[in-house]
Amino acid sequence: MSNKENILSAALELFAEQGYDRTPTSQIARKAGVSEGLIFRHFGNKAGLLEAIIRQGLALIAESMQPYDDAAITPREAIVQHIERSFRLMRDHETFWRLAHKVRFQAAVQDVAAVQIEQVNAFIVTNLTENFEKAGYPQPQLEALLLFALIDAITLHYLADPAQYPLKAMLNLVRERYG
Repeated sequence: MSNKENILSAALELFAEQGYDRTPTSQIARKAGVSEGLIFRHFGNKAGLLEAIIRQGLALIAESMQPYDDAAITPREAIVQHIERSFRLMRDHETFWRLAHKVRFQAAVQDVAAVQIEQVNAFIVTNLTENFEKAGYPQPQLEALLLFALIDAITLHYLADPAQYPLKAMLNLVRERYG
């Protein structure tokens, strides 16, 4: 792992454990095994570090939404592939999502990153709405909001107890609804 990746990982973990506002960059540097100056060189400041973490999440979300760019598949197939990719990313990046969900509700994070978080949410809902519209759903925006909420809620429940949560069964149920 590169220094930059170590810094991002350490910051996310500490932000989740202690809160964004209660985590000094010096502590992040110690946990990442780098100098504090390196954090500032890579990210400018602590807010820039938080923005980089949010960009990581956006990159994962964008990866889950790639099927919508594939003209060779139907809108319904794209929706199902998006669902499948979302579940795979949830499972494959479990630690990231666990920490990201803890961080996103912190007041200090909302103060610093509210605009970015809203842009991420708008990106997701807009893409989903467009595809539900193409697939002929009568209320595409409501379906988009429902699917977004379902995936988010399933993620939260899965992360609370991955060993016991019926993730595969939930994937099949959501896939049936939209397939």
